Amino acid sequence: MTALDALIPFAQTGRIGAARVGAQLKDVIAALGEPWAHGASIGADGLPYLYAYGSLEIATCQAHCQVIESIAIQTDLPTMEWPTREPGRAATFPGYPTYGDVLRTLAQAGCRWEEYEPLSLEGQCAIRVPASDVILVFEDADEFQLCNASVAQHRPHTCG
Repeated sequence: MTALDALIPFAQTGRIGAARVGAQLKDVIAALGEPWAHGASIGADGLPYLYAYGSLEIATCQAHCQVIESIAIQTDLPTMEWPTREPGRAATFPGYPTYGDVLRTLAQAGCRWEEYEPLSLEGQCAIRVPASDVILVFEDADEFQLCNASVAQHRPHTCG
């Protein structure tokens, strides 16, 4: 498996198995097992609201509903860890996908993208996949490298 084998389906759909914006954290845990790590910040219910499965990070509502509000994949690591279909197991592969490799693989998959101006700044550029609303951010090194792929909820929800 390569980083792009994991990232392109995410870019196309905005989901990773059960992990999708609007899903319940409990459904992700049922599919992937307990998160491997969680953030130190806690919500109103005393539970953390950032959970991680290696390079995959899931942020939930800061209240008791634990609805997934965003998903981010950290790709700026020498080695990425990725949950497999077997709960608690990880696949590893090299990080740092390049801009050219990502665009080439998106094109091969028939996945349309557009420049994302709000995050295209000096030293970085970003693209957005309209079909999924996934945003991919690249930082300039020797060549632009993917540092993050994410999708977030744009409409606030109410819980209670």
